[in-house]
Amino acid sequence: MVEKLIAIVAAALRVPTSTLTLDTGPGDLQAWDSLAQINVVSEIEAEFGVSIPIEQVAEIRHIRDFLRYLENTP
Repeated sequence: MVEKLIAIVAAALRVPTSTLTLDTGPGDLQAWDSLAQINVVSEIEAEFGVSIPIEQVAEIRHIRDFLRYLENTP
């Protein structure tokens, strides 16, 4: 699941997966601005079939923060 998550984030940001880790966040990449954050969230929601409440999107500081929404995903 971690590899898939990183691949989705990389595709949404149009960066190589090798540049990302679970500790990567918006402050680490110029490509990851507020608009990109919404795009990343949308891609993760679509791919994993989860819903991330919009009021919690701003609290996502690292890729690992998405894992809490994916814990119950098969």
